[in-house]
Amino acid sequence: MGGNGSFVRGNANCEDGRRWKTVAVNGRIHILEMKDQKKGNKLPEESHTPGRIYAMFRKDGKDVGSIAQYGKDGKKIWEIHTSPHHMGREHYHKWKDGKPVSSHYLTKALRRILNKVRRFEK
Repeated sequence: MGGNGSFVRGNANCEDGRRWKTVAVNGRIHILEMKDQKKGNKLPEESHTPGRIYAMFRKDGKDVGSIAQYGKDGKKIWEIHTSPHHMGREHYHKWKDGKPVSSHYLTKALRRILNKVRRFEK
């Protein structure tokens, strides 16, 4: 997995260049953690694996923090947020060209993905 330009720079090709580690796999969903737990808790901007879905739990481990899917080009397509920071409840952002472009309430399909991750135990 790459992020924040590490894919383009090639930093994610070796373990030392990665900021995240995969702690579990649930089908095509990979559960990530930051290697340095003192740093922020956000998903990568890009992925080496087209179509991949990454998820992260909140630092306290009580709930999912975010889930994102990546397209054929390895860039983020959408990202679910469970904190009510933007729309007052769980929602997702569509992404284009490396940044969020719109916000929406969860669709049934995205709600199923969120619930699947919530049921998952590491």
